[in-house]
Amino acid sequence: MAITISFLNFKGGVGKTTSTVNLAKALHMMKRKVLVVDADAQGNSSRMMGFRMEKDKVNTLYDVLAGTADIKETILMENDLDDSFDYVPATTSLYNSEQELVSRTGREMLLKRALDEVNSFYDYILIDCPPNNGLVTVNTMYASDYLIIPINCEVFALDGMGVITAKYEEVKKLLNPRLEILGYVLSRYDRRLSLHKEALRQMEKTFPDKVFQTRIRTNIQLAESPARRMNIFDYAPESNGAEDYKKLAKELIKKIEK
Repeated sequence: MAITISFLNFKGGVGKTTSTVNLAKALHMMKRKVLVVDADAQGNSSRMMGFRMEKDKVNTLYDVLAGTADIKETILMENDLDDSFDYVPATTSLYNSEQELVSRTGREMLLKRALDEVNSFYDYILIDCPPNNGLVTVNTMYASDYLIIPINCEVFALDGMGVITAKYEEVKKLLNPRLEILGYVLSRYDRRLSLHKEALRQMEKTFPDKVFQTRIRTNIQLAESPARRMNIFDYAPESNGAEDYKKLAKELIKKIEK
């Protein structure tokens, strides 16, 4: 049975998509079977994994949530590579789900019911969540065993953490008692900057034992790879970014599989 992890933050630009895709590749390289679910209507992770809507006229996560497609019909291979991980794409049609789900019975559990159909085929299911507090996000949290929360090292790094914590506690209490926060990942980290060291200190003080030891360092290749529709391991395998995500994958496995 797969371990399902959602990458969640209500702020954009914190490394959520980059972390989802690059961790998927790192886990795949460590012989784990991985499925990525793009639950963000912006479709950034889908494009990073090689999806082109104008070319790939296929069903997407929207069709799964709408009940018009089986999730098995939506699964693609990352950049069409046989030896890579799988993914479920998303497009802007997913924005419609926020309104359409309101009137659905069992609206919070639709994604989990779909993932249950493929759960036995994978070791990990990683979900790239939308940067908002809507019904699609609630679906991802209900479907998940763990949350990973990526955070930028900046002045307002802790802003919004209270909202995320409150939503997590609400979903855990009312819908999904097994849900846990696996940890917080600091991205774009530069240990030479006092601002970044202060952000790390605040995080470790506020969330003791919940901050990943691996920091994702500032790295130009990490910024370039999404534009090339590639993960960091295929784009720049010798870069600091590839090294950091490999370390993060090992830390994740140690936390979960111990």
